[in-house]
Amino acid sequence: MTEPGGSHSKADAVTEAGEGGGALPLAGMSVVVTGAMSGPLEALTRNEMNELIERAGGKSSSSVSARTSLLVAGEKAGSKRAKAEALGVRIITSEEFATLVGDVR
Repeated sequence: MTEPGGSHSKADAVTEAGEGGGALPLAGMSVVVTGAMSGPLEALTRNEMNELIERAGGKSSSSVSARTSLLVAGEKAGSKRAKAEALGVRIITSEEFATLVGDVR
C-alpha cells in the first residue's frame, strides 16, 4: 500500500491487485522464454516479455535448469525446449502464456 502523500507506481497497482485478488499467476516461478513469440505476444521484445514475467510475480531466466518452473516455447524453440523436456519442465505456448498472465498485462 502507498503511504498518504506517497507516490503510487504501476508496479504498486499490480502488487495490490495481486494482494486483493489472489496470488499473481507466476508467483515464485522461474520462467524461461525461447523461440519466436506469436499471437498476442508477437509484438513484445524479449525485455518486455521478461518485464511481464516479473509483473506477474515470476523470475525470468535465460537458461533452462532443474530450477526452471515454466518454459514459454515459441516457434523454433530448439535446444532449450529439448532440455526442458528432458528435465520434466512444464512447457506452454505463447498463446497459453498470454492467457495465463492476461490480467497482469
